[in-house]
Amino acid sequence: MALLEVKNVSKKYGARAAMDQVSFEVEAGHIVGLIGPNGAGKSTTMRAITGLMSYSSGTISFDGQPVTFSNHQALDKIGNLIEYPSIYPNLTALEHLKLYAMDTKSPADFKMLMHKTQIDGDNFGKRKAKNFSLGMKQRLGIAIALIRNPKLVILDEPMNGLDPQSVHDLRELIRSLADEGTAFLISSHLLDELQKLVDDVVIINHGKIIEKDTMSNFFSHDKVRWTVDTNDNEAALLVVQEHNWQASIDDGHLQITGAESLQEVISAINQANLKILTLNTITGNLEKSLLDMLAADDKGE
Repeated sequence: MALLEVKNVSKKYGARAAMDQVSFEVEAGHIVGLIGPNGAGKSTTMRAITGLMSYSSGTISFDGQPVTFSNHQALDKIGNLIEYPSIYPNLTALEHLKLYAMDTKSPADFKMLMHKTQIDGDNFGKRKAKNFSLGMKQRLGIAIALIRNPKLVILDEPMNGLDPQSVHDLRELIRSLADEGTAFLISSHLLDELQKLVDDVVIINHGKIIEKDTMSNFFSHDKVRWTVDTNDNEAALLVVQEHNWQASIDDGHLQITGAESLQEVISAINQANLKILTLNTITGNLEKSLLDMLAADDKGE
């Protein structure tokens, strides 16, 4: 049995379906990326899982127990940071952790948790939260999400406001906790960072799950693409199309897929007496794969 099971969950606002038969699972120790455009249903799904809102039909269970708007027994072992952390301006970081640990039987060690999330420095010691930067507040919010030693952590845009070093450190922290058995469900628009982190992907669009797979399987279907610039991209486009390869000109660059090899592409362009100025091979790009999938779904393909 998976740690988290979401089965055929729907949520409607009037005639609009914010969640439409949403189903997916999260295994213990797995990092799952919940991905989709703004308004796709990511935050609604996360709020339903954490018991923050009701849903119209379907079931959500965590660690074998049901989760509903009125049944929160299972939530003691779920940590979450959804949208923005609930931070009190006149409390320090340590005072926040003590506050959020009050109803927890076995909270995390404060000192160790503050060190892991990098909120143990002088900037956090005596300063009140009203003086924290956005990145400092975000790291505190992540620490609060971990205060219960949760089995599952749900993070919505956890990298928001963090500098590159802090993003790297957060990624390492999440990976280390997952290796110890903690599961994560993460939504982020920083797809390059998410790609480095997640084990599984769940893609949602217009409230429906349109793809769910492991990251490795997701990219195994991704075709190799070549981005080419020549001295005449319009002429090169015609050459490529004559070989029945898929091609288009995006942002002034010739994009090619479908050829058996790069050498085939180079030979075809050279034989047409065109000069190749730049050439790049692109594969396994989460952002491009996501955009292609969303475009196909919007077209009903």
